Amino acid sequence: MTDSNALAGLHTAFASLDPEPLLAAPPALIEFLPLAVYACDASGRLCWFNARAAAIWGRSPEIGEKVEPSRSSHVYGLDGGRIVDGESPMAHALRTGESVGGRTVLIERPDGSRITAMVHITALRDSGRNIVGAINCFHDVTEQLQEERSARDGERRLREILDALPVALYTTDAEGRITYYNEASVEMSGRRPALGDDKWCVTWKLFHPDGTPLAHDECPMAVALREQRPVRGAEAVAERPDGSRIPFIPYPTPLFDPAGDMVGAVNVLVDIGHRKDAETRQRLLFAELNHRIKNNMQMLYALLAAARRETASEDARSALDEAARRVAAMAAAQTALYQSDNLSRFDSEAFMTSVCAAAAGACGDRVHLELRADAGKLANDMAVPLALILNELVTNAAKYGTDAEGRGTIGVALTESGGRFTLAVEDDGPGFDLCEVRRKSSGLGLVAGLARQIGGRFRVERAGGARCVLEFSGPPDPS
Repeated sequence: MTDSNALAGLHTAFASLDPEPLLAAPPALIEFLPLAVYACDASGRLCWFNARAAAIWGRSPEIGEKVEPSRSSHVYGLDGGRIVDGESPMAHALRTGESVGGRTVLIERPDGSRITAMVHITALRDSGRNIVGAINCFHDVTEQLQEERSARDGERRLREILDALPVALYTTDAEGRITYYNEASVEMSGRRPALGDDKWCVTWKLFHPDGTPLAHDECPMAVALREQRPVRGAEAVAERPDGSRIPFIPYPTPLFDPAGDMVGAVNVLVDIGHRKDAETRQRLLFAELNHRIKNNMQMLYALLAAARRETASEDARSALDEAARRVAAMAAAQTALYQSDNLSRFDSEAFMTSVCAAAAGACGDRVHLELRADAGKLANDMAVPLALILNELVTNAAKYGTDAEGRGTIGVALTESGGRFTLAVEDDGPGFDLCEVRRKSSGLGLVAGLARQIGGRFRVERAGGARCVLEFSGPPDPS
């Protein structure tokens, strides 16, 4: 897309020149501009044009020919994407002497094809302020408008799907201002939040499970944004405007751009009111909770995959691939939690099997994963961080530890000794420098941040390959 500052500079330059010689012959630099440019006299007859203008028109008109409309090149105004009759921007500029900037027109070429162009017209006046002509700088924006239209359609479809989800879901920007909420959020909170005004939570009032007030700026979503980490294992009670209360579990997760900068967060609120009836029902609902989250993550994975297929941008595809792998890892973690019969802990061996299966699927058939995991128990709030760490390390090993054809073996081990766990991911590749790779990869930066979150220590060893090691403590003995 042509830079608007450059166009503004051309407007100023053309307006400052003597119009008579400017209309008589084009400046020498016209042919070197990345713009289509032509000049016409006060009657709208063509004085000169550059090669790029002829390329956009699809023909080389005769000097002195009426520019708009002509026998074989017609210009129409655009109104909401529909072709309408009316005064062309050039005719308006010649009639009023006003400059026209940022208007789109549809150009029909002699072969019947049509392109959309952005026009920037500078009216020219002589020393007596009489209109003597005009210069039009224009450029093709057909592809840009098509991409914008496709992006809007994709966003609309995504919102329709999210609105149909039976679970409350909303998003915020990096400062916590609510940017989106679905209809399930309205049903749960009993109100419609004010987009861009309400912060951190869609609910009217919040309370701790024991009934004491919970300030919105201290809620799990606010903590997730402030500390730039997912918050798991928290519970809260939402009060509706009518006074009714609903206990729920939030799942706030920060969102990061490809550069690793936090751009906002997404939160899923799950109603757990019926879980309070009895201990048995509590366990059943807890399992259902994790199952729903897993299904929602799988749906989100499908949405990301669909978005990847629809985008034409390589950078967008890469970002969507990375996001999809991370969602798959979190879904695998939720599978381990769903299968656990403990309300606060999960089985480490089942967890490693589930997450490694998801990672292996993302790596493809050319990469073989060898897994060894000791039996043990880990706290539920470590499931998602560990899943993301394992996903990033396996993905990194598949990238740097395979041969030229992408083949290789990756060893994954989780061992436990004296309440301390060691997670190791190693390959037989050439190895890499942690500092160098971290500058290029937001994934290793994420690993380092998640390692600090769970109180672990991360390092990279090199001995005939790369061996990434994470050491962390298990949950305290419940006795």
